[in-house]
Amino acid sequence: MGVLHPSSTTGVLPSLTQKRMKQVKLLFMGLCLAACSTQSRDNLETLNAAGAGDADSKLARRVSGTWLLSTDYRYQERCNYLPEEFVKNLFNLGKDVELEKYSGLNNCELRWGKNKIGFYLESKKPFESTFQSEYHFNKLFEPQANIAEEQTNQPKPTIYGPAPEGTGAEFPATEESTTQQQDSTRGADPSAPLEGITAPSPPIATPAKNTATGEAITEVGDKAIWEPGKKSLHVLYNNHVFSVVVQAPGSVAQAKKGAISLAKLIAHSLDDPSDANHG
Repeated sequence: MGVLHPSSTTGVLPSLTQKRMKQVKLLFMGLCLAACSTQSRDNLETLNAAGAGDADSKLARRVSGTWLLSTDYRYQERCNYLPEEFVKNLFNLGKDVELEKYSGLNNCELRWGKNKIGFYLESKKPFESTFQSEYHFNKLFEPQANIAEEQTNQPKPTIYGPAPEGTGAEFPATEESTTQQQDSTRGADPSAPLEGITAPSPPIATPAKNTATGEAITEVGDKAIWEPGKKSLHVLYNNHVFSVVVQAPGSVAQAKKGAISLAKLIAHSLDDPSDANHG
């Protein structure tokens, strides 16, 4: 029986090692593919459960897109809505004016001397619906609007789903499958204006009207009333009701202009979905 000389095995060992390494790599790749497949399947099951109402409620809010309208939304610290530099520039106060912050549960005031710029929320969290916030706004600042609505006894138009007008539901029953009028909302004349077509989305709130002490404003929010006697601007914006008060040197017109600009900034800040600096 012959004996292998050590020098004759130098080509055998590397080939065996390379073969073993290839096997280990293939095994590792198989494990990775299995893990990734399992993870994808778990993600799919999670999404399916979310659709069935069995998943985490936070995930459901993200999918449905109702997070900003949720009453779980937390307002920022009230004085965050009144940036000092912005207020100084807006009302031309000058850099030497020192503003002192006075923050309450639902309000913030920037004071200097006998003057102040104030921001006041009507609730510690957003109202559950825009209809509730509008009713509260009307009750405080435009009471005749609620009275007029109660007298008409007409339900407010819904903002969910299409209205039946313009869909053919208003035509009487007929044995014929179609009519010329149903085939075209313009009738026989294709150049005629459209009939029976409702607005794509009804207004969220009824436009404000002048009151005994206030002036209707259309430049800010969904509804706003300016009270010149108090230099106060009251705003309805989605589920929020807030006021801006300007007790500063200058004319009523200047105070009104500044209050509108500040209210627009506040409304924009209310749309911020970030959790930073919320309380």
